Amino acid sequence: MVTLLFYLIKMKNIKLYIGLLATALITLSSCKNDLDVLAPGEETVSVYGVLNPNESVQNIRINRVYLTDGDALTSAQDASQINYDTAELKVSLQRFLVGGTTPTLTTVGNATKKEIVLTGTVITTASGSFNANQTIWQTTDKLYNSGEYKLTILNKKTGKEFTSQNVIIDSVKPNANKPFIYHATLYPSHGNYLTTGSVPTPTAGYIDYSTLTINQKIRFNSIPNAKLYDVVLRFHYIDSLIGGGTSNEYVDFKFTTQKSSTLEGAEPMEVSFLANDFYVNIGIQMAKKPTVNVKNRRSFYLEYIIRAGAESLNTFLQVNAPSNTIAQDKPNYSNINGGVGIFSTSSRSIITHDMWNDFIDKIACHPSTYPYLFCKSNGVVAAGPCN
Repeated sequence: MVTLLFYLIKMKNIKLYIGLLATALITLSSCKNDLDVLAPGEETVSVYGVLNPNESVQNIRINRVYLTDGDALTSAQDASQINYDTAELKVSLQRFLVGGTTPTLTTVGNATKKEIVLTGTVITTASGSFNANQTIWQTTDKLYNSGEYKLTILNKKTGKEFTSQNVIIDSVKPNANKPFIYHATLYPSHGNYLTTGSVPTPTAGYIDYSTLTINQKIRFNSIPNAKLYDVVLRFHYIDSLIGGGTSNEYVDFKFTTQKSSTLEGAEPMEVSFLANDFYVNIGIQMAKKPTVNVKNRRSFYLEYIIRAGAESLNTFLQVNAPSNTIAQDKPNYSNINGGVGIFSTSSRSIITHDMWNDFIDKIACHPSTYPYLFCKSNGVVAAGPCN
C-alpha cells in the first residue's frame, strides 16, 4: 500500500507555486522536502507514479502546480486549484524494448495494443493541508515485466506535454537457500502439505523458529535495474471470536531496507534475525491489536514478501530525505520532463510457508506472545509462559 505525503511551501500572502508531490514506499521509505519556487508563467504538473507489474491496478497521481496571491493553505483546500478535470488530460503509457525507439506491445494478453490510455477517477484521501478529493489516473491492463514504459501526460486544452520513461523491473527470484525458496521437496508453500512417510519433519516440511538462539536468514538474489529491497516477514493468524465466527489477521516483521551494490542482478542478498526477535516483534505488534471479543488465536502461516524498487526511486528518496544538519537548502530530484515528481517502477515477490508444530507451540507460550491467547498445535491455549 503506497503511503502518500504532500510537499508544501508554507508561506502565505505572496506569489508562490505550490506543488502537490506524492511520495511512496515496495513501502520503501518516506521523505519530506520543500519545493523550489518556480518561474512565473510556466505550466507544470506534479506527478507521482510507481508502476508494478505484480499489481492488478496501476495508479498515477497528477496534480496542478498553481499560482496564488492569497493564502496558500486556503488555496490548497480548493479542489479545482490542485486537481485537473478528468477530461482535461490524456494520460497514456507506451512500452519500448530496452534501447528501442519503436513502441511495442503494452498489455499482457493483448496481441495488438501498443498504447494504454489511463482513466481519471476521483478518490477521497485523509483530511489534511490539501483537499481530500484527489484525482488519480488508473489502468487495469496487465503490464509486462520487461522493457521500458513511457508516461505521457497531454493537456488537451493547452497542448502542453509532460513525459518520463523508466525501465520495468521483474520480481525478486529466490536463491537456493531456505527459507525464501519453493521446491517440491523442501518448504512447500502454504497449504501444499508435504509428508515424508507418515509425518513431515521440520527440515523437510515446515518452517521452524522454535530454537530461540538460532540466527535465521532470509536470502534472495537481486534483480537487474533494481536498487532498493524491502523485506517483510508476515505472520498470519486466525482470531476465534467469543460471539462465534473467525477473523483472519496478520502482523508484520519489517527489516531495514537493503541496497544492491550494482544494477546487474544475481547479487546474493540477505536479512538476518535472531529467532527470539521474531516473538518479541509479534508481541509488540499484537499489543496494538484489539482483544475485545477474542476467545483465542491460532497461528496460521508465514508470508515472505520482498519489494524491489528501481534506481530512480532510490535516487528520489535519497535526495529528498530529511536533512540531519542545519543546512536545509537541498537539490530536488525529478525525472518528469517539464514537471516535478517521480515516475518509477517496483515489483513484489511473495512466498508462503506453513509452520512446524514446535514453532506453533513456542508462539503459544513465549513470554512475548503468551498474553495474546495463541493456541498450541493441539488447539489448546498454553497454561503459562515458557522459555
